[in-house]
Amino acid sequence: MKLTLASSLHLDHGGMPPGAPEGMAIPVQCFVPVGLLSLKAAADQALGNAVSIRVDELNTAIARGEIANDAGFHDRIAARLLADSPDFVGLMTDADSLHHTTLIADALRARAPKLLICAGGPTTSPVAKRFLERFDTFDFVVRGEGERTFTELAGALATDGDLQAVAGLTWRGPTDVHHNRDRPLIDDLDDIPIPSFDAYAETGSAALYLDVGRGCPFKCSFCSTAPFWNRQFRMKSSERIIAEMRLLRDRYGRDHVNFSHDLFTANQKLTAQFCDALEAAQLGMTWSCSSRTDTISPKLLERMASAGCDEIYYGIESGAPEIQHRIDKNLDLDQCRRIVAATRDVGIRPVTGLIIGYPFETRETIGRTMRLFFDLLQDGGYRAHLFTLCPFPQAPMFDSHADTLEREAEYHDLPLAGEAGEAARARLRSDHAMFSSQFRFATPDVPAAWINASEEISAHLVLLRRIWPMLLPHYTSPLDMYERWVAWIGDTNRVTRATSRLQHNGDINDLLGFIGEEVVRLRLRGSALASAIRYETIKYGAAAALDTPDNHPESHAALEFGDIVARSGKLLVAAFRHDPRHLVADAGAAGPPSLTHPYWVVFAKSPEGDLNTIRVTGTGRRLIELAAKPSAIGALIEAALLRRPAADDFDREECLRTAQGLLKHNLLAIVRTT
Repeated sequence: MKLTLASSLHLDHGGMPPGAPEGMAIPVQCFVPVGLLSLKAAADQALGNAVSIRVDELNTAIARGEIANDAGFHDRIAARLLADSPDFVGLMTDADSLHHTTLIADALRARAPKLLICAGGPTTSPVAKRFLERFDTFDFVVRGEGERTFTELAGALATDGDLQAVAGLTWRGPTDVHHNRDRPLIDDLDDIPIPSFDAYAETGSAALYLDVGRGCPFKCSFCSTAPFWNRQFRMKSSERIIAEMRLLRDRYGRDHVNFSHDLFTANQKLTAQFCDALEAAQLGMTWSCSSRTDTISPKLLERMASAGCDEIYYGIESGAPEIQHRIDKNLDLDQCRRIVAATRDVGIRPVTGLIIGYPFETRETIGRTMRLFFDLLQDGGYRAHLFTLCPFPQAPMFDSHADTLEREAEYHDLPLAGEAGEAARARLRSDHAMFSSQFRFATPDVPAAWINASEEISAHLVLLRRIWPMLLPHYTSPLDMYERWVAWIGDTNRVTRATSRLQHNGDINDLLGFIGEEVVRLRLRGSALASAIRYETIKYGAAAALDTPDNHPESHAALEFGDIVARSGKLLVAAFRHDPRHLVADAGAAGPPSLTHPYWVVFAKSPEGDLNTIRVTGTGRRLIELAAKPSAIGALIEAALLRRPAADDFDREECLRTAQGLLKHNLLAIVRTT
């Protein structure tokens, strides 16, 4: 029996501009489909040659341009999945793209009426019976933990076995939908075979989230994770996790993995034992994980850092104690701050997540969450997320508020062209409860615009994290500034993006424009803040113009006097009144402005494609300007000395050292040596 398993579609929200045009190249997140590869490994081990299973990571195909974004988008995916004439297609489901999954199934059924079509994953598991009743193109839903249920289903189909005997399966009979008994969770996760990593060609390069354990013992009312795993925490053994890491390193060249576990540190003793075993194994790999701030300690953080942990995600969820209580999270917010700081201090990057949009939000609770967001962004020094509450059917909170799911989220969807986009929107709006992640609960005590404006903004707030400590003291609270932003972006979009569904969505340039106007309103022109905003504006403009994403200076060899040099490529030079080194390193220590010589910064593209932002002297700026055409370094220095201001006392040797520095940072390049 031939089976094809396909990933769900994952939009890269960071690649979506405001007012994204329909039909644009779809930015997607490619990932190693570990869950599907685990299903394949389990079925292959149990069934052998009785089944032939192919895994297709659709996002990778989209990124390669193998699936065109046109009116036939969903049908093109169906044609791809049917290319080797499978008997069965299994579709992974994800909350954000479930409506697209149902349209892919429609296209599969139209092309292959006798095909068996199955859905699986946490999105369809809690609504399995209603899902099959609602969408007659599907034949099966594999509920909950999939390895054993999928294997038994494939075996039953291959041998004409009894579907009633397959625990964890919901299936369509001739006249009715059958909902079999639940399947108990797997006691020992080491019993699951290692995923069939060879079945995905990009295992060595795509984002990888390694399954190291499952389940969360807590009962947060907004979250569906704990109910999905019956609130049972399980871990693979240290030996098994290390074996998978070693395989990924030795066979695929991986030196880093992300651990897929909702609460890796739920059992701190097990976590410490794993760190000891990993350190003893000397794999030389780094790893990241998720935790709660009340299931980790400074001592454990030191062990994790020593064992190669380089990033931890903490779901904090709200900065308001009353919300913490209402959602059954019950974190001590002072302890949250201490743990984030301790994480930073041991050299691990802390990433924090906060949520607004709970049905019982007030102005005060959102204000506290906003303040904590900016505090954590500054204290953690790395990254913080501000999410809107996503309603999930299995979450305890869902049933009591599902009747308020009327407002469509101002949240990016795949920018599909023509009829494909129209079909996706129609399917989405046909069933708010089924496609709940694309809708939002009513928030009667706060304006909907506040929630809408937060949908896609936090990544841009993080990019400008050096600005906020200088700007926020000029407001009564962060919420005061946020209210002004919400009004500003709404007014801007009504004029510039009138046809966009996302009327409160802005990008980094919008945010810089807003801050620039605020600097004028607050009478802060000429301040260090104004210089910092100018720096960020030029930097992101240069990054766009030079097509460079990052800022990593490079190093090169030294110069000799006879070498012929020229500019190494496109670059931009800008002057600042304040020293940009201080603006970048510490916003609170920008110092007084220069009243005589400006500070010069060069924005240039490195050979690696990164953005270099480098402060240079006036002599360095003159050398760069004079090197527009290839020149002998000696002649270039003489010309620079002739142009120096009277106050400059640079001599020939100092000019040479400056030129060597420009070469080191790839602002000059040797085009011919003597």
